[in-house]
Amino acid sequence: MKMKKVMLMLLSAALLVSAAGCGSTGKEVADSGKEADVESMKDVGTKDKGKDVQKITMWSNDQHDQKIFEDKIKEFNETTGVEEGIEVEYTVYGSDYYSTLDVAVSAGEGPDIYKCNKIGNYAEAGYIMPWEDEAALQPLVDRFSEYNAPGYGEYFDKTYSVPIRVITYGVACNKEIFEKNGLEVPETWEEMEECAKVITDNGNGQVYGYALGMGYGSYNYFYVNLPNAASVGDEYFNHTTGKYDFASLNGFFQHLQGFKDDGSMFPGFETMDGDTARAQFSAGNIGMIGVMSSDVTTFKNQFPCDFEWELIPYPVKDASNRYKEPVGAAMSYVINSKVKEQGYSEKVAKFLNYLYSDELFVATNDAQLDLSILGEEITSQSKAEDMDPNWLKFSDMDVYCIKYPTPDENLTIEGDTFQEVYNKILTGVVTDVEGALADLDTRYNAALDEAVSSGKIDINGYIDPDVKEKMAWTK
Repeated sequence: MKMKKVMLMLLSAALLVSAAGCGSTGKEVADSGKEADVESMKDVGTKDKGKDVQKITMWSNDQHDQKIFEDKIKEFNETTGVEEGIEVEYTVYGSDYYSTLDVAVSAGEGPDIYKCNKIGNYAEAGYIMPWEDEAALQPLVDRFSEYNAPGYGEYFDKTYSVPIRVITYGVACNKEIFEKNGLEVPETWEEMEECAKVITDNGNGQVYGYALGMGYGSYNYFYVNLPNAASVGDEYFNHTTGKYDFASLNGFFQHLQGFKDDGSMFPGFETMDGDTARAQFSAGNIGMIGVMSSDVTTFKNQFPCDFEWELIPYPVKDASNRYKEPVGAAMSYVINSKVKEQGYSEKVAKFLNYLYSDELFVATNDAQLDLSILGEEITSQSKAEDMDPNWLKFSDMDVYCIKYPTPDENLTIEGDTFQEVYNKILTGVVTDVEGALADLDTRYNAALDEAVSSGKIDINGYIDPDVKEKMAWTK
């Protein structure tokens, strides 16, 4: 505190010199100094109330909602933060976020609160604290418990993070192209392939039916694994049997092969990244493209469309036998262990209770940026007008269901990963699709058995006894 006072005195002196150098008279400087002293005393008496301010550092890579979070954190700092002696410093990083984070955390210089993609590893290493260790966090643990699970925010029978939002997905259809070709939006794989062929045949070598941007690192998750589940009733990991079932994807790969065989897949899809695919769609060169909920604002700001587009659920093999589309939970922040060790976990909890309040969830929903995992509990509070109809479709939890995690990250796989095998299938390097998927089942289940027998994995944490009920189509 002595050092802070010294710095303040030096700063005041610098300000006085600066003011004098700008042509102010000595009396004006003296008077302004007195006025500043009075205002300063008022601030101490009415805002700070003699409390030391605890700075809380928070890191993220969420650029899409950065502005709204910065505004809300500023509001917190100027109200509750002043009253409670808390100041939150929020930093958003780009694509190098997780490598930057790893270096900082391993060096003991990590932030107090941060987004984390290695929750289990960090928990095991003691880098992050269980939320149960701070009583003021228990309301959050309880509120989100029905959406949490081992492999999400729960590890070693403790809660290290809670799920706060979901990312939903589907297919965007260019309504202008569909109307021009006299097409209805598809409900089945076969209809989707037929639509793509008609669009391509009439596109004069410029417009194509469908685009799959394999250059996007998570294409296999959002545009292969999850859409297929709507046709077969579960993922590549079967949450009923507790075994891998890549063979269930055989039909879906045949479906994707159909686009390739008739030339209706946008050229260069093998290396095309997500933004390139979106740019081509917004330019009117693609009839159908896989999209995520965040693309509602992407197609308004980054790649604006001068045509109407319509979101549909990814078509299924049999329209009379479809399931809900599973979506994973996006985890919230983790808390640095030093927060508890250094005695300010209660102040961190005060801020996190604000960060996960209905006020913020409603704000990001109304801005059409984030979908709260609480669903209708939040959307029912919205007073926003003129919401994009596609955002409302992305928010429809009668189409989606929250899925359990898969044990992939805890396995040691011999040979190619499923992502590598998918790449080889779609680029034609592997032509025996059925055999390749059967081999994945053999190798992944062998690795799973080893992880279970060694105690690395508790398989019960990945079995969902209610998965059939959750995925049942009721719409």
